[in-house]
Amino acid sequence: MVHGKAGLRLEGQKFLLYLLVPISASLTFNDPRVQRFCADYFQFMKYPANPNTNLKKEFEELLEKKRKEDEQRKLYREQVLKLQESAQRRREDTANANAEHSKRGWFSWLKFRRNDGSSTT
Repeated sequence: MVHGKAGLRLEGQKFLLYLLVPISASLTFNDPRVQRFCADYFQFMKYPANPNTNLKKEFEELLEKKRKEDEQRKLYREQVLKLQESAQRRREDTANANAEHSKRGWFSWLKFRRNDGSSTT
């Protein structure tokens, strides 16, 4: 603990902070608009379904939603497979092209310069 005036100031600041934070939080969050926003945003109040609702209709809606999701997954899977196939073809094409260029050797460009340089001397 700090002694003297500096210690007294530090203790005063801490005490002010201990009072300021809860008071400002209570003033801010007791506003009805803020409470309504927080309740809607964080969904504090979720009520159970009404027992008088038509469960068969809700079940059919859920099945329809699941069927649509399955169709979307199937389409997505097909698109991914097409992309993978095209990427594999591209890799094979670049590998074939690189194989043709690699037949000349890594330092083939040096030989041409040496030949050009030796022919000039």
